[in-house]
Amino acid sequence: MAGQRAEAPAIRTLPGALPGQLHAVGLLTEGLGECFTASARPAFSWQLAQPQDADPGRAVQTGYEIAVEDTRGTKFWSSGPVSSPAQRGVAYDGQALDDDTDYAWRVRVRDAAGNFGEWSEAKPFSTGLSDASWQADWIRRAPGGRAPLEVLEGALRVAGSPFLPVPCRPLRSFRLEARLRPVMGLAGLLLRSSGPGTGLLLELSAAGEVVLRHAPAWDIPALAVPDTAELARGRVDRLLEGRGAPLPGMDRMTSKDRTPGGWQDLAVTDNGHTITVSLDGVELLSVHLPAVPGAAGKLALHQGPRNQAEYASLRVSSEGEVLLDHRFDAGGDHARVCLAHWTSTTAHRQPDEWTLFRTTVQLTGTVRRARLFMAAHHHAQISLAGTHCLSTTSFGYPGEGYYDAADVTGLLAAHPPGSAVPLTALLHWYGPGQGRAAALPGLLVSLRVQYIDGRREVFGSGPEWSAGEAPYRQSGYRNDEGDPVEHLDGHAASLAGVPSSPSADVPAAISYGSHPTPEFPALHPRRTVLAEEFVAPAAFLAADDGTMVADFGQVLPGRPEVHFQDGVPGRTLMIRAGYGLTPGGRVDTGKTASQNTDMSFPYTQAAGPQQFRANVHLGFRYLELPGVEAAELSRVGAVAVHGSHPDEGSFTSSDPVLDSVFKLLRDSALYGVQEQFVDTPTREKGQFLADAVNISYATMALFGEHAYTAQALQEFRWSALRYWASGEDKGRYNAVYPNGDGKRDIPDFSLMVPEWVEEYHLRTGDLDLVRELLPHLCNTADYALRYIPAEGPTAGLVTRLGGGSGPYLHGIVDWPEPGRFGYDMECAAKTTVNAQAYSALLSTARLCSLGGDEDAAIRYASSARRLSDAIRTALRVDGVMVDGLHPDGRPSPHASQHATSFPLSLGITDPEFAAADARRLAALGMKQGPMTVHRLVRALLSQGLTDAVLDLLTRADQPGWARLLDRGATFTWEAWDLLDGTDYSQSHAWSASVVKEILEHLLGVRYTSGGGADVLIVPPLCRLDHAGGSVPTVNGHVAANWRREGGLIQLECTIPPGVTATVRLPAGSYTVGSRGNGATAEAAVAPFVPQSAGTARTNPGGSPATGREPVDFRIHPGTWTFTPSADGL
Repeated sequence: MAGQRAEAPAIRTLPGALPGQLHAVGLLTEGLGECFTASARPAFSWQLAQPQDADPGRAVQTGYEIAVEDTRGTKFWSSGPVSSPAQRGVAYDGQALDDDTDYAWRVRVRDAAGNFGEWSEAKPFSTGLSDASWQADWIRRAPGGRAPLEVLEGALRVAGSPFLPVPCRPLRSFRLEARLRPVMGLAGLLLRSSGPGTGLLLELSAAGEVVLRHAPAWDIPALAVPDTAELARGRVDRLLEGRGAPLPGMDRMTSKDRTPGGWQDLAVTDNGHTITVSLDGVELLSVHLPAVPGAAGKLALHQGPRNQAEYASLRVSSEGEVLLDHRFDAGGDHARVCLAHWTSTTAHRQPDEWTLFRTTVQLTGTVRRARLFMAAHHHAQISLAGTHCLSTTSFGYPGEGYYDAADVTGLLAAHPPGSAVPLTALLHWYGPGQGRAAALPGLLVSLRVQYIDGRREVFGSGPEWSAGEAPYRQSGYRNDEGDPVEHLDGHAASLAGVPSSPSADVPAAISYGSHPTPEFPALHPRRTVLAEEFVAPAAFLAADDGTMVADFGQVLPGRPEVHFQDGVPGRTLMIRAGYGLTPGGRVDTGKTASQNTDMSFPYTQAAGPQQFRANVHLGFRYLELPGVEAAELSRVGAVAVHGSHPDEGSFTSSDPVLDSVFKLLRDSALYGVQEQFVDTPTREKGQFLADAVNISYATMALFGEHAYTAQALQEFRWSALRYWASGEDKGRYNAVYPNGDGKRDIPDFSLMVPEWVEEYHLRTGDLDLVRELLPHLCNTADYALRYIPAEGPTAGLVTRLGGGSGPYLHGIVDWPEPGRFGYDMECAAKTTVNAQAYSALLSTARLCSLGGDEDAAIRYASSARRLSDAIRTALRVDGVMVDGLHPDGRPSPHASQHATSFPLSLGITDPEFAAADARRLAALGMKQGPMTVHRLVRALLSQGLTDAVLDLLTRADQPGWARLLDRGATFTWEAWDLLDGTDYSQSHAWSASVVKEILEHLLGVRYTSGGGADVLIVPPLCRLDHAGGSVPTVNGHVAANWRREGGLIQLECTIPPGVTATVRLPAGSYTVGSRGNGATAEAAVAPFVPQSAGTARTNPGGSPATGREPVDFRIHPGTWTFTPSADGL
């Protein structure tokens, strides 16, 4: 580090001072237990602990002191004693730390008596790299490689390419006959072409429509084929085979749908003057278009981005001569012979680009320390000497990517001086799509080695590395979200080998330049961790035709793994994952069963023992291996991937159905997070805003998760800066971010953000991030206010909130469409949107107050009150909340459950109507979708209708989680029902949001201050006989176990050091006991009587309370029991 370092003064204990009874444990740097990427001014966090015989009354932190040491153990910075209860995200405030350097820190804390405890053990950490310190180039390979042509399952599959030449000579006239079907988007043919972007483009839709236009010029990563002048259009006058009227909810958020059409017979003739197009024997086009005299043109296949077609046969003739007659549906050998005539490579960037980079690391001494840093777009994994060291993933826009690091000291130290250590990196870039920004492929690696003699070397990625195509075939798209089918060619991999140095016939890597570059201007150290664990099948099944099917017992986000004892070189196996089985026992590939996704993993075998390991995960329960005998296998399983969280709470009860529902919610929340919160791990892996909010509520409450939520909040902040920073756009956020289609919002999703930030602050106490987000939250509040007219038929209400399109113009309300249960979408002033606008205003007001801006707090709180008054006055008709007002001011004739639950859950409802509204909600049962069900649950709980909430959770005779369990669900669904013909997700975690309410209101443990330093424990009044569990806080678990006997509540609870709890019990007298930590009831329990509540008084010994209000106890850390005395009731 530059500058002078001063050793912190020695810490002295004053004469006569009592030793502190509190010390720090669980030290984290930047939120990580093992941190190699700390910033120049890192943030430190810790938990609190006490000796076994300590006084729990002193288990409150009143101050701290932090010391940072160098590798010699010399203190060079100390915070000095700081009077503060802060223990999360405490910032280092010394001179900026050097990049890629090892440090350690310690902390001691001051207890409630004002005495410092012992210093903690030293916690090592290492700093990461600033953008200027990488000493490495972003690298890639030249575009092109294997053409996106593949024969699979009796058809030639073609995807994502501007030009795939048909294997025949250029022609002046021809007749082309093809049996084909568009699978995604349009099937395309280029006529009279001399190359990409030339000639004419004929496009065919699944609905039987053909369009002839000038060929456009484009290349991947374009999001769509550019428009060109249309020359002619025609259509077969019939419905798409097997499809009638659109099903409810068929409007996809992406306005696209992967719907394989029926096979169609296309005939195209061109005599040089007229082009004629027929479909299924019906002439659709006859266009007079004279060609250049004497000119011969090429025929080529053309598939736009995220477009795919399949050809069963293709025949070309000219002047009576058959030039090509390929039958891809005629059998494996014949199809392969046909495919051999086609050009096997392309110069264009592939829709699924795999690159293998190689170099050698020449060690010039004995290694004392080595760190490996890596960033990639999109995914990369790196090995040294054949040992996997590090993986990294980044889907963001330029400047918004992440990097990771690993300690490789032990691996390199095992190699003697002079060793040439092979380094191999596999880069996977799969184009723009849902959750992936449109950017270019790239890899950045910096291996930094320090020798025992003090020398340092940096081995950075650059043009001296080799960069060849990795052994993966191009097998089309899984779905219209742009996810390619992963097809590992094990045979090609075995032939290629893995040389120890760059091979002479492998081209050099192409450099974008030294980091940072215009394409990759900045990187951020990742603060989230991805967990990976191998999961074996719960059972092996046999389909009626003998196909082996592995059943994992539940839906998992996983990467299939299959080990073969031997293989047949060149044989392609269609390993296929799925959610359900057909009646015959095979994996169901239907649209609804597969989430409209090709869930296959084609694998081409090599000879001898081999292992197939997928690189890309999908959500699935079943994995079938057609054509494979059990004797061929040595291992079958999957690597489950999910976010790694710091802790986990728990819940059990007297109701076994409720416990099963809780497990369903728990698993869904866990598996709904990978690199980020996801819509679903199978189809739309993007981070949708509403999904992120809902899953975050569950993960923060149950797993003590903070990092993924902070990451998501930052990323949606970036979306506001990138797309929504001025004019009428200001205050909005992307509906999904990052994303391949750029700027796109859903208005009421944007309104969710302030309430989400407020919940994040409650769970963490992190005021720094709140302050960073506050300008955007104020913009969101102002965005809502801009759409409140001062006069007119909807005066005072948010009206036609700007943004959105299609099924979510001015507000989505709920999704999918059946989850709206008839909500009146014609309303200009929707009740749900107005309620969420109120929430945005009020949360922003409270957060402004926390951030010190009282003027803004007062302004937004006043606006919230005015909006609340307008909602109460204008949207209640004949005592019932209606869906909203129409543009002319007429109230909607429809009164949905949403219209009542949203205002009631947010405290808008007039107290005069609150109880009646809650009873109405309870009587309706479940009439809200999974996306908004937490509003319904909160509304019922606000009026004490806990049994009604239990009905929602446990009754299988209505939509809800118990019905999902009855239908075999092991992961929550996107909708309560899977309507045949839709592609609703069967791995959709957004209804797991109610985990928060279960822990807060059925277990009865609620946060009342940031980070859970104060909690409220309130056993519910409900039909459950007992419940128990725990809730993670910054300082550890708060556990509660309550039991109801004869109408009386008995409670045992455990409070960790650093947490103070209020226990609220029904009126009466209680005997209070304690155990552990040397605590006594007399010393540690204090009666607590809120003045406003008129709470009855009691005392630790259980003397009778006066009045019938609940009894509050204020308790310190320890384990406490509360036993009711019947004679005191």
